[in-house]
Amino acid sequence: MRRLFLLRSSAATVISLIALFFAMGGTTVAATGASAAVAAAAGWSIQTTPNPAGGSGSILNGVSCTSASACTAVGNSSNGTLAEGWDGATWSIQAPPNPAGASDIFLQGVSCTSASACTAVGDYFNGTATVTLAERWDGATWSIQHTPNPAGASSYSILQGVSCTSASACTAFGEDGNGTTDVTLAERWNGATWSIQHTPNPAAAPGSILVNAVSCASASACTAVGTYSNGTMNVMLAERWNGTRWSIQHPSSPSGSQASTLAGVSCVSATACTAVGNYNNGTTRVALAEGWNGTKWSIQHTPNPAGGSEIHLLRVSCTSATACTAAGFYSNATTTVTLAERWNGTRWSIQTTPNPAGGSNSMLNGVSCASATACTAVGGSSNGTLAEGWNG
Repeated sequence: MRRLFLLRSSAATVISLIALFFAMGGTTVAATGASAAVAAAAGWSIQTTPNPAGGSGSILNGVSCTSASACTAVGNSSNGTLAEGWDGATWSIQAPPNPAGASDIFLQGVSCTSASACTAVGDYFNGTATVTLAERWDGATWSIQHTPNPAGASSYSILQGVSCTSASACTAFGEDGNGTTDVTLAERWNGATWSIQHTPNPAAAPGSILVNAVSCASASACTAVGTYSNGTMNVMLAERWNGTRWSIQHPSSPSGSQASTLAGVSCVSATACTAVGNYNNGTTRVALAEGWNGTKWSIQHTPNPAGGSEIHLLRVSCTSATACTAAGFYSNATTTVTLAERWNGTRWSIQTTPNPAGGSNSMLNGVSCASATACTAVGGSSNGTLAEGWNG
Protein backbone atom coordinates (compact mmCIF):
# COMPACT_ATOMS: atom_id res chain seq x y z
CA MET A 1 0.00 0.00 0.00
CA ARG A 2 2.69 2.47 0.95
CA ARG A 3 4.87 1.54 -2.04
CA LEU A 4 1.95 2.19 -4.40
CA PHE A 5 1.31 5.58 -2.79
CA LEU A 6 4.91 6.66 -3.19
CA LEU A 7 4.90 5.79 -6.85
CA ARG A 8 2.18 8.40 -7.42
CA SER A 9 4.76 11.12 -6.79
CA SER A 10 7.56 11.98 -9.20
CA ALA A 11 9.68 12.90 -6.18
CA ALA A 12 9.55 9.25 -5.18
CA THR A 13 11.03 7.93 -8.41
CA VAL A 14 13.93 6.77 -6.28
CA ILE A 15 11.59 4.23 -4.65
CA SER A 16 10.69 2.77 -8.03
CA LEU A 17 14.37 2.42 -8.82
CA ILE A 18 14.94 0.68 -5.48
CA ALA A 19 12.23 -1.75 -6.54
CA LEU A 20 14.07 -2.20 -9.82
CA PHE A 21 17.30 -3.01 -7.98
CA PHE A 22 15.53 -5.69 -5.96
CA ALA A 23 13.93 -7.08 -9.10
CA MET A 24 17.38 -7.29 -10.65
CA GLY A 25 18.59 -9.26 -7.65
CA GLY A 26 20.97 -6.46 -6.65
CA THR A 27 24.58 -7.13 -5.78
CA THR A 28 26.87 -6.87 -2.81
CA VAL A 29 29.81 -5.61 -4.82
CA ALA A 30 31.18 -2.31 -3.48
CA ALA A 31 30.90 0.72 -5.75
CA THR A 32 33.93 1.02 -7.98
CA GLY A 33 35.74 4.15 -9.07
CA ALA A 34 38.18 6.52 -7.39
CA SER A 35 39.67 5.50 -4.07
CA ALA A 36 38.17 6.58 -0.77
CA ALA A 37 40.94 9.12 -0.35
CA VAL A 38 40.02 12.65 -1.36
CA ALA A 39 41.19 13.38 -4.87
CA ALA A 40 43.95 15.94 -5.26
CA ALA A 41 42.03 17.93 -7.86
CA ALA A 42 38.95 19.91 -6.87
CA GLY A 43 35.63 18.33 -7.77
CA TRP A 44 33.51 15.28 -7.08
CA SER A 45 35.09 11.84 -6.69
CA ILE A 46 33.66 8.45 -5.88
CA GLN A 47 34.34 7.02 -2.44
CA THR A 48 34.33 3.25 -1.97
CA THR A 49 31.32 2.13 0.06
CA PRO A 50 30.72 -1.37 1.45
CA ASN A 51 27.51 -3.35 1.04
CA PRO A 52 26.06 -5.63 3.72
CA ALA A 53 27.01 -9.29 3.48
CA GLY A 54 24.08 -11.26 2.15
CA GLY A 55 22.10 -8.14 1.36
CA SER A 56 20.98 -7.24 -2.16
CA GLY A 57 19.57 -4.02 -3.51
CA SER A 58 21.59 -1.89 -1.09
CA ILE A 59 21.04 1.85 -1.36
CA LEU A 60 21.74 4.96 0.73
CA ASN A 61 18.86 7.43 1.02
CA GLY A 62 20.25 10.19 3.25
CA VAL A 63 23.45 11.55 4.75
CA SER A 64 24.47 14.02 7.46
CA CYS A 65 27.99 15.37 8.02
CA THR A 66 29.18 17.33 11.06
CA SER A 67 32.68 17.75 9.60
CA ALA A 68 34.58 16.70 6.50
CA SER A 69 35.69 13.59 8.39
CA ALA A 70 32.43 12.67 10.14
CA CYS A 71 29.41 11.63 8.07
CA THR A 72 26.61 9.16 8.67
CA ALA A 73 24.51 7.74 5.83
CA VAL A 74 21.39 5.61 6.10
CA GLY A 75 19.34 3.49 3.75
CA ASN A 76 18.22 -0.06 3.31
CA SER A 77 18.93 -3.39 1.68
CA SER A 78 17.16 -6.72 1.48
CA ASN A 79 18.51 -7.28 5.02
CA GLY A 80 16.53 -4.28 6.31
CA THR A 81 18.03 -1.12 7.77
CA LEU A 82 21.46 0.08 6.67
CA ALA A 83 23.82 2.72 8.10
CA GLU A 84 27.39 3.60 7.17
CA GLY A 85 29.91 5.94 8.79
CA TRP A 86 32.66 8.03 7.14
CA ASP A 87 35.80 8.88 9.15
CA GLY A 88 37.50 11.00 6.50
CA ALA A 89 39.22 8.02 4.89
CA THR A 90 36.84 5.06 4.70
CA TRP A 91 33.18 4.15 4.93
CA SER A 92 32.26 1.33 7.30
CA ILE A 93 28.98 -0.44 7.93
CA GLN A 94 27.15 0.18 11.17
CA ALA A 95 24.45 -2.18 12.39
CA PRO A 96 21.12 -0.47 13.07
CA PRO A 97 18.57 -2.94 14.45
CA ASN A 98 15.41 -3.98 12.66
CA PRO A 99 12.11 -3.84 14.56
CA ALA A 100 10.98 -7.27 15.70
CA GLY A 101 8.81 -8.97 13.11
CA ALA A 102 9.26 -6.14 10.62
CA SER A 103 9.49 -6.33 6.84
CA ASP A 104 9.82 -3.77 4.04
CA ILE A 105 12.04 -1.58 6.25
CA PHE A 106 13.33 1.83 5.12
CA LEU A 107 15.57 4.46 6.72
CA GLN A 108 14.87 7.55 4.64
CA GLY A 109 16.66 10.44 6.37
CA VAL A 110 19.27 11.20 9.02
CA SER A 111 20.42 14.26 10.96
CA CYS A 112 23.53 14.48 13.16
CA THR A 113 24.46 17.20 15.64
CA SER A 114 27.82 15.57 16.41
CA ALA A 115 29.74 12.45 15.41
CA SER A 116 28.12 10.67 18.35
CA ALA A 117 24.56 11.99 18.06
CA CYS A 118 22.48 11.10 15.00
CA THR A 119 18.78 10.42 14.45
CA ALA A 120 17.44 8.47 11.50
CA VAL A 121 13.80 8.06 10.48
CA GLY A 122 11.79 5.92 8.13
CA ASP A 123 9.13 3.24 8.29
CA TYR A 124 8.43 -0.49 8.23
CA PHE A 125 5.59 -2.96 7.78
CA ASN A 126 4.54 -4.58 11.04
CA GLY A 127 2.34 -7.26 9.49
CA THR A 128 -0.76 -5.10 9.55
CA ALA A 129 0.22 -1.62 8.43
CA THR A 130 3.25 0.50 7.59
CA VAL A 131 4.32 2.44 10.70
CA THR A 132 6.89 5.07 11.63
CA LEU A 133 10.46 4.25 12.62
CA ALA A 134 13.17 6.27 14.39
CA GLU A 135 16.63 5.14 15.47
CA ARG A 136 19.35 6.89 17.48
CA TRP A 137 23.16 6.67 17.13
CA ASP A 138 25.23 7.38 20.25
CA GLY A 139 28.64 7.01 18.66
CA ALA A 140 28.81 3.27 19.29
CA THR A 141 25.42 1.67 18.61
CA TRP A 142 22.06 2.35 17.01
CA SER A 143 18.89 1.83 19.07
CA ILE A 144 15.22 2.00 18.14
CA GLN A 145 13.16 4.83 19.61
CA HIS A 146 9.42 4.56 20.14
CA THR A 147 7.50 6.72 17.69
CA PRO A 148 3.74 7.26 17.86
CA ASN A 149 1.41 6.76 14.91
CA PRO A 150 -1.68 8.91 14.40
CA ALA A 151 -4.95 7.49 15.66
CA GLY A 152 -7.01 6.32 12.71
CA ALA A 153 -4.04 5.83 10.40
CA SER A 154 -5.43 2.72 8.76
CA SER A 155 -2.87 1.86 6.10
CA TYR A 156 0.44 3.63 6.68
CA SER A 157 2.37 6.24 8.62
CA ILE A 158 5.83 7.16 7.34
CA LEU A 159 8.61 9.61 8.20
CA GLN A 160 10.56 10.86 5.19
CA GLY A 161 12.95 13.43 6.68
CA VAL A 162 14.41 14.62 9.97
CA SER A 163 16.32 17.67 11.18
CA CYS A 164 17.97 18.07 14.59
CA THR A 165 19.26 21.32 16.08
CA SER A 166 20.55 19.58 19.22
CA ALA A 167 20.61 16.10 20.70
CA SER A 168 17.33 16.90 22.42
CA ALA A 169 15.52 18.74 19.62
CA CYS A 170 14.59 16.94 16.40
CA THR A 171 11.69 17.33 13.99
CA ALA A 172 10.59 14.58 11.61
CA PHE A 173 8.06 14.97 8.82
CA GLY A 174 6.12 12.59 6.64
CA GLU A 175 2.54 11.59 5.99
CA ASP A 176 -0.11 9.05 6.88
CA GLY A 177 -3.24 7.52 5.43
CA ASN A 178 -6.22 8.19 7.67
CA GLY A 179 -8.57 5.85 5.81
CA THR A 180 -10.05 8.62 3.69
CA THR A 181 -7.11 10.53 2.27
CA ASP A 182 -3.40 11.16 2.82
CA VAL A 183 -2.47 13.83 5.36
CA THR A 184 0.71 15.45 6.67
CA LEU A 185 2.51 14.12 9.75
CA ALA A 186 5.09 15.84 11.97
CA GLU A 187 6.72 14.44 15.09
CA ARG A 188 8.97 16.16 17.64
CA TRP A 189 11.78 14.71 19.79
CA ASN A 190 12.44 16.51 23.09
CA GLY A 191 15.34 14.37 24.28
CA ALA A 192 13.08 11.80 25.93
CA THR A 193 10.06 11.05 23.74
CA TRP A 194 8.60 11.57 20.28
CA SER A 195 5.20 13.29 20.10
CA ILE A 196 2.91 14.13 17.20
CA GLN A 197 2.48 17.79 16.25
CA HIS A 198 -0.64 19.17 14.62
CA THR A 199 -0.06 19.96 10.95
CA PRO A 200 -2.45 21.61 8.49
CA ASN A 201 -3.32 20.17 5.09
CA PRO A 202 -4.05 22.13 1.91
CA ALA A 203 -7.78 22.74 1.52
CA ALA A 204 -7.62 21.66 -2.11
CA ALA A 205 -5.88 18.35 -1.45
CA PRO A 206 -8.43 15.59 -2.08
CA GLY A 207 -5.70 13.18 -3.13
CA SER A 208 -2.23 12.12 -2.14
CA ILE A 209 0.21 14.18 -0.08
CA LEU A 210 3.93 13.41 0.03
CA VAL A 211 6.19 15.40 2.40
CA ASN A 212 9.76 14.72 1.35
CA ALA A 213 12.09 16.71 3.61
CA VAL A 214 12.37 19.04 6.60
CA SER A 215 15.08 21.47 7.73
CA CYS A 216 15.31 23.36 11.03
CA ALA A 217 17.51 26.42 11.50
CA SER A 218 16.56 26.45 15.19
CA ALA A 219 14.10 24.71 17.50
CA SER A 220 11.55 27.37 16.56
CA ALA A 221 12.18 27.63 12.83
CA CYS A 222 11.57 24.59 10.60
CA THR A 223 10.44 24.21 7.00
CA ALA A 224 9.03 21.06 5.39
CA VAL A 225 8.44 20.58 1.67
CA GLY A 226 6.75 18.11 -0.62
CA THR A 227 3.87 17.79 -3.03
CA TYR A 228 0.16 17.11 -3.07
CA SER A 229 -2.53 16.37 -5.61
CA ASN A 230 -5.15 19.09 -6.09
CA GLY A 231 -7.34 16.69 -8.01
CA THR A 232 -5.84 17.65 -11.36
CA MET A 233 -2.08 17.53 -10.94
CA ASN A 234 0.69 17.49 -8.32
CA VAL A 235 1.58 20.92 -6.92
CA MET A 236 4.24 22.07 -4.46
CA LEU A 237 3.72 22.07 -0.72
CA ALA A 238 5.66 23.94 1.98
CA GLU A 239 4.91 24.25 5.69
CA ARG A 240 6.59 26.42 8.31
CA TRP A 241 7.07 25.87 12.08
CA ASN A 242 7.47 29.02 14.20
CA GLY A 243 7.95 27.31 17.54
CA THR A 244 4.23 27.20 18.24
CA ARG A 245 2.44 25.95 15.18
CA TRP A 246 2.80 24.75 11.59
CA SER A 247 1.34 26.88 8.79
CA ILE A 248 1.09 26.38 5.04
CA GLN A 249 3.26 28.46 2.70
CA HIS A 250 2.71 28.99 -1.01
CA PRO A 251 5.77 28.38 -3.21
CA SER A 252 5.72 29.87 -6.69
CA SER A 253 4.83 27.54 -9.57
CA PRO A 254 6.97 27.80 -12.71
CA SER A 255 5.18 29.33 -15.66
CA GLY A 256 3.60 26.64 -17.81
CA SER A 257 4.32 23.84 -15.35
CA GLN A 258 1.92 20.91 -15.50
CA ALA A 259 3.07 19.33 -12.25
CA SER A 260 5.67 20.33 -9.70
CA THR A 261 7.21 19.01 -6.50
CA LEU A 262 9.73 20.08 -3.88
CA ALA A 263 11.91 17.17 -2.79
CA GLY A 264 14.57 18.73 -0.56
CA VAL A 265 15.06 21.80 1.63
CA SER A 266 17.89 23.38 3.61
CA CYS A 267 17.57 26.39 5.93
CA VAL A 268 20.51 28.34 7.35
CA SER A 269 18.26 30.80 9.22
CA ALA A 270 14.58 31.56 9.71
CA THR A 271 14.77 33.89 6.71
CA ALA A 272 17.00 31.88 4.38
CA CYS A 273 15.87 28.52 2.99
CA THR A 274 16.51 26.82 -0.33
CA ALA A 275 14.28 24.10 -1.72
CA VAL A 276 14.81 21.92 -4.79
CA GLY A 277 12.73 19.53 -6.84
CA ASN A 278 11.39 19.31 -10.37
CA TYR A 279 8.41 20.05 -12.57
CA ASN A 280 6.89 18.91 -15.84
CA ASN A 281 7.39 21.53 -18.54
CA GLY A 282 5.04 19.81 -20.97
CA THR A 283 7.77 17.63 -22.47
CA THR A 284 9.76 16.16 -19.60
CA ARG A 285 10.65 16.78 -15.95
CA VAL A 286 13.22 19.53 -15.38
CA ALA A 287 15.11 20.91 -12.37
CA LEU A 288 13.51 23.36 -9.95
CA ALA A 289 14.90 25.50 -7.12
CA GLU A 290 13.23 28.12 -4.94
CA GLY A 291 14.53 30.49 -2.27
CA TRP A 292 12.74 31.71 0.89
CA ASN A 293 13.69 35.17 2.17
CA GLY A 294 11.52 35.24 5.27
CA THR A 295 8.55 36.67 3.40
CA LYS A 296 8.04 34.72 0.20
CA TRP A 297 9.33 31.91 -2.00
CA SER A 298 10.79 32.85 -5.38
CA ILE A 299 11.96 30.67 -8.25
CA GLN A 300 15.69 30.48 -8.99
CA HIS A 301 16.80 29.57 -12.49
CA THR A 302 18.31 26.08 -12.61
CA PRO A 303 20.17 24.67 -15.61
CA ASN A 304 19.40 21.23 -17.01
CA PRO A 305 21.99 18.78 -18.37
CA ALA A 306 22.31 18.92 -22.15
CA GLY A 307 20.35 16.05 -23.66
CA GLY A 308 18.97 15.07 -20.24
CA SER A 309 15.38 14.14 -19.48
CA GLU A 310 13.45 13.19 -16.34
CA ILE A 311 15.68 15.47 -14.27
CA HIS A 312 15.31 15.27 -10.49
CA LEU A 313 16.96 17.33 -7.76
CA LEU A 314 16.23 15.28 -4.64
CA ARG A 315 18.13 16.95 -1.79
CA VAL A 316 20.00 20.18 -1.04
CA SER A 317 22.47 21.29 1.64
CA CYS A 318 23.41 24.91 2.36
CA THR A 319 26.18 26.20 4.59
CA SER A 320 25.16 29.82 3.96
CA ALA A 321 22.61 31.69 1.88
CA THR A 322 25.22 31.87 -0.89
CA ALA A 323 26.56 28.30 -0.79
CA CYS A 324 24.20 25.41 -1.54
CA THR A 325 24.69 22.06 -3.24
CA ALA A 326 21.83 20.01 -4.69
CA ALA A 327 22.01 16.37 -5.74
CA GLY A 328 19.85 14.04 -7.78
CA PHE A 329 19.81 12.22 -11.09
CA TYR A 330 18.60 12.35 -14.68
CA SER A 331 18.21 10.16 -17.75
CA ASN A 332 20.76 10.55 -20.54
CA ALA A 333 18.76 8.36 -22.95
CA THR A 334 20.90 5.34 -22.10
CA THR A 335 20.66 5.04 -18.34
CA THR A 336 20.13 7.09 -15.18
CA VAL A 337 23.16 9.11 -14.08
CA THR A 338 24.13 11.31 -11.14
CA LEU A 339 23.55 15.06 -10.99
CA ALA A 340 24.85 17.85 -8.76
CA GLU A 341 24.24 21.59 -8.98
CA ARG A 342 25.83 24.45 -7.03
CA TRP A 343 24.32 27.79 -5.88
CA ASN A 344 26.69 30.73 -5.34
CA GLY A 345 24.08 33.23 -4.18
CA THR A 346 23.38 34.43 -7.70
CA ARG A 347 23.02 31.42 -9.95
CA TRP A 348 22.96 27.63 -10.12
CA SER A 349 25.54 25.77 -12.19
CA ILE A 350 25.91 22.08 -13.02
CA GLN A 351 28.88 20.26 -11.50
CA THR A 352 30.53 17.23 -13.06
CA THR A 353 29.80 14.07 -11.09
CA PRO A 354 31.27 10.63 -11.81
CA ASN A 355 29.27 7.43 -12.13
CA PRO A 356 30.44 3.99 -10.94
CA ALA A 357 32.25 1.94 -13.56
CA GLY A 358 29.97 -0.85 -14.71
CA GLY A 359 27.04 0.53 -12.76
CA SER A 360 23.74 1.56 -14.32
CA ASN A 361 20.85 3.59 -12.91
CA SER A 362 23.16 5.69 -10.72
CA MET A 363 21.55 8.31 -8.50
CA LEU A 364 22.37 10.65 -5.63
CA ASN A 365 19.57 10.60 -3.06
CA GLY A 366 21.08 12.75 -0.32
CA VAL A 367 23.73 15.41 0.19
CA SER A 368 25.32 17.12 3.21
CA CYS A 369 27.92 19.88 3.25
CA ALA A 370 30.10 20.43 6.31
CA SER A 371 31.52 23.58 4.72
CA ALA A 372 31.37 25.45 1.43
CA THR A 373 34.23 23.27 0.18
CA ALA A 374 33.35 19.89 1.70
CA CYS A 375 30.20 18.02 0.67
CA THR A 376 29.20 14.36 0.64
CA ALA A 377 26.46 12.87 -1.51
CA VAL A 378 25.08 9.35 -1.29
CA GLY A 379 22.80 7.11 -3.28
CA GLY A 380 23.10 3.92 -5.23
CA SER A 381 23.44 2.18 -8.56
CA SER A 382 23.10 -1.35 -9.86
CA ASN A 383 26.46 -1.96 -8.12
CA GLY A 384 24.93 -1.16 -4.72
CA THR A 385 25.61 1.79 -2.43
CA LEU A 386 27.25 4.95 -3.76
CA ALA A 387 29.03 7.87 -2.08
CA GLU A 388 30.79 10.85 -3.63
CA GLY A 389 32.83 13.58 -1.99
CA TRP A 390 33.28 17.22 -3.07
CA ASN A 391 36.49 18.93 -2.03
CA GLY A 392 35.67 22.30 -3.70
